[in-house]
Amino acid sequence: MKKPYWLKKSYLKYKINIIFFSMFQFFIPKNKTGNKVLITELDGIGDIVVRQKLVDKIAEKYGRENVVLLVTYATELIELSGYKYELFEKDMHYNFFKLLRLFKKLCEYDFGILYSLEFIPEDKLDFLKKINFLKIYAFEGGWLDKWKDKKSIVLVKLSVEKVLDRIYKYAITVVEPDLIKEELKPRLNILTSEENYIAVGIGASDKKKITFPEKLSEFLETIVSDYPEMKFHILGYGKNDIEYFGKLKKAFSKQENLVCFVNKLSLAETAKQIANARMYIGFDSGLYNIAYALGKKQICMISTKRGQAFYHQDKNIHFVYRELNTKTIETVNELKYNNDISSISPKIFKKTFDFIIGGERRENDF
Repeated sequence: MKKPYWLKKSYLKYKINIIFFSMFQFFIPKNKTGNKVLITELDGIGDIVVRQKLVDKIAEKYGRENVVLLVTYATELIELSGYKYELFEKDMHYNFFKLLRLFKKLCEYDFGILYSLEFIPEDKLDFLKKINFLKIYAFEGGWLDKWKDKKSIVLVKLSVEKVLDRIYKYAITVVEPDLIKEELKPRLNILTSEENYIAVGIGASDKKKITFPEKLSEFLETIVSDYPEMKFHILGYGKNDIEYFGKLKKAFSKQENLVCFVNKLSLAETAKQIANARMYIGFDSGLYNIAYALGKKQICMISTKRGQAFYHQDKNIHFVYRELNTKTIETVNELKYNNDISSISPKIFKKTFDFIIGGERRENDF
């Protein structure tokens, strides 16, 4: 029998932590309500990247000097944008002392407005209700629903449209009604070029978004068959990506063509690797969104054509997916990987790559 959510160890730990926090926060001087704006973005790297222009629009409205971001990831990219931020460490809501220390720091600002930008509102931000906000803006659902009768809150309906459509809806509802959607398309402040290598992202937030290493090797083999000198700069971070690269290298026929940057670069340095690549190849991940925000040509491998409807619509992004009439490959020994992506034909992948390269040639003819 499945244990109820309220009996799970993590939930109980969080609730006990909040009880202690609620007791001790009374000893911390509260903020004076002023003109400072707190923007929370506690979701992943990709979400922070694609909302970059939304943050810029909020900053234009209130003054960049009055904006503070509360984030867990992508701090280096935020620094490149020149914003002040405070760090909400991963699992901080389980640590009473860290949470209280952060709360004290936030109370030193004269916040008057809160913009919660998470697509899925986070309960871990519930401690913010102790701060004296005059106005709160957020997507509907989650922790803020409990506040709407006690605070001045504007909730934006969370649609199932493309990510940029969600951002646009949020922007015209609570930031500036006359905005044009194209103004919200992200662009990272990093110079780009086209050196003779391909950047390859091997990770994602979930194994269900990627294929197994041997299959990715098959895809890359189709490129070196025509471009034997082509180098692949492999990008990733963490223990899983290190193991993944080891298996990829073992399966690949021209190991000397693989240049491993896994766990060797900061996020900003990784972004620069993508910025200077001829193109990017990867899955639905933070790096896919960085490539999008850099305007790089890329191949993104996803499950099905139907799933493409929820991704970015951009001339530089070419989606490769399993065609509906093809046989599904069951990854028996690697059950966590995506069977649909694992069933993509290498011929389909190569056809897409050739189309992009052919497009480069056509552009150079003019």
